[in-house]
Amino acid sequence: MIPKARPLTATQQAFALRRDFPAATLRLKAGRLEWVGPLQPTPLSRQYSVRLTYQQGRVPKVRVLDALETRNDKRLPHTYDDGTLCLYEAGQWNGHMWLATSTIPWTSEWLVHYEVWLATDDWYGGGVWPPGSGSLEKSSP
Repeated sequence: MIPKARPLTATQQAFALRRDFPAATLRLKAGRLEWVGPLQPTPLSRQYSVRLTYQQGRVPKVRVLDALETRNDKRLPHTYDDGTLCLYEAGQWNGHMWLATSTIPWTSEWLVHYEVWLATDDWYGGGVWPPGSGSLEKSSP
């Protein structure tokens, strides 16, 4: 019988984030990490300041620290009521996944879809709207 692998610790996650994103700041204390770094999703995109918080045993939460524009006073797409980004559906992320190779790239992808939405009013990121967010006039493709 093969032993079941343990989820990655906050310390392991912190080392990988530090290695892959040296320009970011990182705090680690008692199984909780906070990563704040710049993300520029494409060469034509602006740079965004992003905060990722992760408590070991829970799902990561990501927030864009810059003020994001909206269209016609609409709510930002694919965000939760607390302002964090909806990056994946329930069950798509687990504690065996590296934040540096899952959550951070998903955040960059969300930012690309945000920029397209801002220009076109269409959300091409797919997915399911978060509970309580209400869907926008146009449904996800």
